Amino acid sequence: MSAHCSHCTLATDYCICRHVQPCLSNAQLALLLHPNEPLRLTNTAPVIEQTLPQSQTWIWQRTEPPVQLIEMINDPQWQPWLIFPADRPELAARSLPWQPPLSDKKALFILPDGTWKEVRKMVRQSRWLDNVPILAFDPDRPTRYQLRRNPDTDHLCTAEIAAQLLTLSDQPEASKAIDNLLAHFLTQYHRWQHHLPPATH
Repeated sequence: MSAHCSHCTLATDYCICRHVQPCLSNAQLALLLHPNEPLRLTNTAPVIEQTLPQSQTWIWQRTEPPVQLIEMINDPQWQPWLIFPADRPELAARSLPWQPPLSDKKALFILPDGTWKEVRKMVRQSRWLDNVPILAFDPDRPTRYQLRRNPDTDHLCTAEIAAQLLTLSDQPEASKAIDNLLAHFLTQYHRWQHHLPPATH
């Protein structure tokens, strides 16, 4: 079995770390991973973490809420947004269109990460998220992510969502950097899984 890169998680021969373009962001991305998600080689959180070194990641635990993230949600310097489909009646009232934060605030984007079933469970069982507004936005293109079974083309992977959020908050360079690294990830993962030689560009 081939070794894996500890940063991008791909097999070392298919490593994409040379393509990383670290960026600074005015917004804070908070990744809330289901415990199963870090074990999946199809997870795109490392694409975000490598491109945005200031992003933060928590492993979701039902009985142990992330204290630091909760403190950020309650800190007046942040404008928190939950990135989650408001497709149930009880959530529709929390769904609001994007509004740039006031001058004394910064956007805090909370991205639950896992399968759709896992993400719904996480949000439902995290009462500390109950008062965080859900960001209503429509993707401007269908997903390119085909590494898992997903019948809906408007259900983006986590890295695609992050790129869209950065575009929305007027940070095109950071958005493009995530998009580019994700493209390399998808290409190399496909070639690795199909026993093809790694791409050289």
